Amino acid sequence: MNADISILQAIVFLFTGSLLFVAAFGLMRFEKIANILYARLHIIGVVDFACIITLLFFGKPMIALVAVLYFILTPVAVHSIAKAHYDGGAGDNY
Repeated sequence: MNADISILQAIVFLFTGSLLFVAAFGLMRFEKIANILYARLHIIGVVDFACIITLLFFGKPMIALVAVLYFILTPVAVHSIAKAHYDGGAGDNY
């Protein structure tokens, strides 16, 4: 039973890792257009959610605590980056 759970966790971990790789490759393909930073931040937020689900899937209490804290703090950080970019008037110079 324990070996089955370990195999399932490894499969989920590898699947999430491959999704991260595909998302990183997709981010590099974006061309320079207006407000592309906001699109990149959105994609990173979606991929982060997949990582959080993977951390919760492992089922250990300390990892679950880290995942919950990450779930709370990541949107705050992404919003702060976007707001600083918007208020600073950086435009496409990032």
